[in-house]
Amino acid sequence: MTGWQLVRSGRRVRIVPMERPRGDQPYVSMLAVGLCGTDVQIGAGHRGDVAGVLGHEGIGILHGVPGGDRLVAFNPVDVRDQDSILGHSFDGLFRSWVPLGPELPLSALQEVQPLDPVALLTLCEPLGTVLYSWELIERSAPAGPLSVGIWGAGPIGLLHVRRAIDQGHDVELVEARPERLAWVENHSRLAPVHLSVTGHRAPRPLDVAIVCAPRPAMASAVRQAADALRPGGTVVLVTALDAAAAAPTFVDATVGRVRRHNVCGNVDPELGMVTAVSHEGKPLVLTGHRGTSLAQLHAAESVLRADPGGYGALITHELSPGDAVDVINRRLDGQFQTADGSEIVKVVVRFPDGGRHG
Repeated sequence: MTGWQLVRSGRRVRIVPMERPRGDQPYVSMLAVGLCGTDVQIGAGHRGDVAGVLGHEGIGILHGVPGGDRLVAFNPVDVRDQDSILGHSFDGLFRSWVPLGPELPLSALQEVQPLDPVALLTLCEPLGTVLYSWELIERSAPAGPLSVGIWGAGPIGLLHVRRAIDQGHDVELVEARPERLAWVENHSRLAPVHLSVTGHRAPRPLDVAIVCAPRPAMASAVRQAADALRPGGTVVLVTALDAAAAAPTFVDATVGRVRRHNVCGNVDPELGMVTAVSHEGKPLVLTGHRGTSLAQLHAAESVLRADPGGYGALITHELSPGDAVDVINRRLDGQFQTADGSEIVKVVVRFPDGGRHG
């Protein structure tokens, strides 16, 4: 039986046939896979990850294990080795069938319950990482309603917006593209939120800055976030901050390493939250994390069930593998709209019948 996979080819993806796994090896028949901003950065050559097949936000049917078939989501970062990541260091989920093995063990899967539409469950992993970030914020920021700035209006930034609104915080979204801000403004599920074009925000102090900018924009985004925060405010690094990007803002350019101390739901009480001092002498709390945990995936599923419309509104394109190629390649080319001018926010690729197609 023949299925499909989206394979990297230079800075593009192309659709290639594949065969169902043979023998008694457990595998997952994919139902739906979400396109992440990290996938775009890898495919566009902004990161050195080597996976030939992208994708780590997915939902599928697990076969070949005791207890029968079940619906599962994926925890992509290996708790044993944080540099072993599904869709980054080894082939990911944009394929009809995904075999389990040493790199992707059974322990990386979280059973979930059916939800209509099934594409909504692809948000379990990114929303799980959002919940992880907010656990860190609760440890570092004062109690009560907060003034929160979110840099970057990609899918992960918009999930943070939604979560912050749900918790009653005052939210400002800072984004370089006016077209994306216009899209947000027209979607009442993301209101109320203050909208600011990068470099033109009003001077209002923030308690928390969540930085979701793509890697090439991290230096300027972190600089703006640090300027906007009150002394003692919290910076959450959703995107990696290397020394070159940190140096224009912080005295210690290695502070971005803090993300490596909070992995797969764990929090290092000493190294997972550090004081970072700007060149102007402003002390800030810096934190971040890598991956998520099975418990956070379960919590994310509960959040999605409680508000499927609010979170599902972020999915703008639900496509077959063949139709997804053009849209994904547009994103790899740095484009944010389809040929008909629709804004590409969150893309989900649907695999027919969970891989049961020929």
